Amino acid sequence: MSIACISSTGASAQDNSGEANTDSLTSAFVPALGYSSNEGLVGGLIYSRYDNSGDVEPFTSHLKSSAMVSTNGYVKVRADYERTQNFGRPIRSTLNAYFNRFTTNNFFGIGNDVPFDQQQWENEYYYFESVGFGVGYDLRKPVYRNQNSHLDLMGGIETEYQIPYIRKTPSSFEQRRPLGREGGWLNFVKTGLIWENRDREFDPRRGNRFALELRYAPELVSRYGLGTARLELRQYFQLFNSITVANFFEARHVEGDIPYWELSTLADENTLRGYPRNRFQGNSSVAYTLELRSWLFEFPQFYRLKLGMQLFTDTGRVFTPGDDIQDLFEGYKQTIGIGGAMSVISPDFILRGEIGFSEEVSRIYVGVGYLF
Repeated sequence: MSIACISSTGASAQDNSGEANTDSLTSAFVPALGYSSNEGLVGGLIYSRYDNSGDVEPFTSHLKSSAMVSTNGYVKVRADYERTQNFGRPIRSTLNAYFNRFTTNNFFGIGNDVPFDQQQWENEYYYFESVGFGVGYDLRKPVYRNQNSHLDLMGGIETEYQIPYIRKTPSSFEQRRPLGREGGWLNFVKTGLIWENRDREFDPRRGNRFALELRYAPELVSRYGLGTARLELRQYFQLFNSITVANFFEARHVEGDIPYWELSTLADENTLRGYPRNRFQGNSSVAYTLELRSWLFEFPQFYRLKLGMQLFTDTGRVFTPGDDIQDLFEGYKQTIGIGGAMSVISPDFILRGEIGFSEEVSRIYVGVGYLF
């Protein structure tokens, strides 16, 4: 179990002239401090910047970044930069980059029913170390648009590199020897479709979003040749004009020579929150999340501060080639959890913290923005 205390201070809003103007350029800077029983003392910085100038919806540009380090050597750095106008046209772009050093990465094996042993967990049998980094660039061009919805064609490229290290022997990673244990490059080309009619992007209350993404890593330019397909559905509606019901469904499948880090994975900080990291891995996965969100307190005169909370339950399972059609309706894992949210300076800036509970352990999560 992890125990954490997160503190957040220091937010600012400014425009290009240096005067306060939250309608043009807004930035928020948040230090964070916490403790994890696995990683030790954790500290970091979270920075977001929203450019709403130019009367462009939903924004002109948006930068979201974070950097976290711990006393046990954990490092996680990520930045995402989006623009809604490129090449003088309404073509949306997303540039993202990340660097991770996990000193307590987990490998349990492949399959939906890989056993968990509490004593082996406490003895760090499931741990290994890894270093990974990657860069991706996507473009989205609208192919259909009306007043309330739009359909975009997406294309992009992505490169990533992973280096695993055996933390100690014996270990699950060393004994099971998964494909990808030598590390290596993967270089993807991507395409897909995105359709949505949500009422807002960062804190949606009503509407839907559909996304289909196909990725292919040719063996000619990658260590492993593989393809992935991912389907995502989101739906939002309101109860009593104060509670947002948020639904998320994801199905993923991988084919080819699949290194362990590209397996369809649940408990990856986005699904089955509460289980150990990467608890379930297979060729395919199905995941569903239900969240109830509400803003409880608002202080408009104090940096437009809002405080809220969310309740959630996550469900899902993975599949391997040995599973049959009957397994589609059996063996699902479930977690429950509770969290808090804070918005400051801009309603688009949301800092989220959650704790998820599973039948094995519990985990704490901190991030910028709602999960979906």
